[in-house]
Amino acid sequence: MPKKVSIVTLGCLKNTVDTANLSRRLKADGHEIVTDAADADTIVVHTCSFIEAAKKESINTILEAGRLKGDDKKLIVTGCLVQQHGKEIFDDLPEVDAFLGTGQLGQVAELLKNPRARFMDRANPGGFMDPDLPPHPAFGALSRRERDGVAQGEGSATGILRLSEGCSHPCSFCVIPRLRGAVQSRTEETILSEARQLAAQGVEEFSIIAQDSGDWGRDSKSKGRLPSLLRSVAQIPGVRWIRLMYMHPASFTDELLDVFAEQPEKFPYLDMPFQHIDSEMLSQMKRMTDEAGLRKLLERIRTRAPQLTLRTTFIVGFPGETSAQFKRLIGFIKEGWFDYLGAFTYSKEEGTPAALRTDQISDKVKKDRLAILTNAYYDVAHAKAQTRLGSTETIVLEETEGNTVLGRTRREAPEIDAIVRLPQSVARNGRFVTAQITGYDAYEFTAKPV
Repeated sequence: MPKKVSIVTLGCLKNTVDTANLSRRLKADGHEIVTDAADADTIVVHTCSFIEAAKKESINTILEAGRLKGDDKKLIVTGCLVQQHGKEIFDDLPEVDAFLGTGQLGQVAELLKNPRARFMDRANPGGFMDPDLPPHPAFGALSRRERDGVAQGEGSATGILRLSEGCSHPCSFCVIPRLRGAVQSRTEETILSEARQLAAQGVEEFSIIAQDSGDWGRDSKSKGRLPSLLRSVAQIPGVRWIRLMYMHPASFTDELLDVFAEQPEKFPYLDMPFQHIDSEMLSQMKRMTDEAGLRKLLERIRTRAPQLTLRTTFIVGFPGETSAQFKRLIGFIKEGWFDYLGAFTYSKEEGTPAALRTDQISDKVKKDRLAILTNAYYDVAHAKAQTRLGSTETIVLEETEGNTVLGRTRREAPEIDAIVRLPQSVARNGRFVTAQITGYDAYEFTAKPV
């Protein structure tokens, strides 16, 4: 019997791709994907476990789903929380019918056909990358954000291309290799086929993702061919913007820089997590970089691709971080190399080398440092935004809010960067519009159509 299934996706874009592929698999089997969990026969919660805050969100979401479950619904919990904590959550969450690890998401389809007694399976870490299915709709329908009007969903102008699963880097703070396994690259043929399918459906901008985009091909014959792959995606008819996300600085090459320099309109954005700038901190984090190398990298990028939007991520409160090292990080941020940045406090994750250290930083100090960093970046972001006032830019529309429409320019990645607010009347002009930036306040631009 066909089932109504509600899928709740938590965490990163990799999880979004997992559940988009699961949705394809279930639809191919005749099941219906519903937004409201209360209307579902089966609720699937795809969890995140990257840091402590993500674990708490996952647990709270599971408990909320459990309250909706009643006697008739099934509740399946999948993903990183299961992979990391296993028996512990199996015992603590009796309302859950099945627990599946990161590499077992494909079993959901079989469970809908042949229900089993309560069980757990997390045999092999990984992800749900290439189900054997016909062309699929653009990603977006399973986003946590409710959208309407010009909402992203099937037929979206925005798509995600995942290059690989897993990670082979040794970062001392990160649990991802345990949760997702070593890098497993998709083939170039598969990636390009997917890109062509999505472009044919109207997708005009892509986010290229992996645990480390530069890691693609490390496990296969595709090694070193990322620049070629990106150029091939750029040549697909209709593709307007390509953003390269999650690039480890140690993986970035001059050949990749050539791509950004050659086609600045097609490649407007690079996300490259630095995590810190102090060389000793970077060494203890096992980031395979140091301050001198990172600065030289930034200088090369800004010289050859000055229009490139740069985003990064920093960790504050890593074990042993001194006041002087933190101040060095703040000074670096104030230099204004980055257009956007994210930051989070160090989270002590079981099974990582950093968690065994005895020089842990107190929660209060970590929170105080995060606040200082956020304020420092706010000033940088405000100053950069002022240089854009009066400029005319192309904006992709995403959702309505009251009598306005929210969108982004090529300089902003979906859901994590600043938004642009426009009059609702511009939605009559299509998904992409031309507008003049007129104002900025607290990570929000305003614009008027031209």
